[in-house]
Amino acid sequence: MYVTGAAPPSLAVATEFLDAALRAWDDDPPHAKSQVKTAVGMLRNYAIEPPTSLRRQVETPHEAHCLAPWKARRVKEFIDESLDTRIRLHDCANKVNLSISYFTHAFKATFGITVSDYIRRRRIERSQQLMLASYQPLSQIAIACGFAHQSHYCRVFRSVIGLSPNVWRRRHMVDPDEE
Repeated sequence: MYVTGAAPPSLAVATEFLDAALRAWDDDPPHAKSQVKTAVGMLRNYAIEPPTSLRRQVETPHEAHCLAPWKARRVKEFIDESLDTRIRLHDCANKVNLSISYFTHAFKATFGITVSDYIRRRRIERSQQLMLASYQPLSQIAIACGFAHQSHYCRVFRSVIGLSPNVWRRRHMVDPDEE
């Protein structure tokens, strides 16, 4: 469950738990209930107004250089499918048939962050999902999310979330006895 003062988990992680609950709804109701409780605990602490990072940015003249919706979706899917491997900028640009230079500018105009920051954030979100869904050691989670080793993962996690992965996990795990 989310603790006041701790960095909130991303909406993407909460969404993953709700998706898992829907898949398990008919076959495993206790598991589905656990997934929903976890997601509700994450979402309960968002203010009525979404965090600044989720608000739509003011349109700028550069929006003409944004990725087309289908290209943005294709790149997001490619990145999500490749989180456990090395993701090259060249490969991302090739997925949407753009030059690296144009792609990097269009990506930033579309998502508001650089490609490397987006990949880093998605890897951390995936690791949050794995930490809450299993008791895997952090070293295995780090490798599964494309980090070279656990210490690199811990440094990146702390820089993005503000807590170490271990502290974040302890604060957000749902106790099975509470169900």
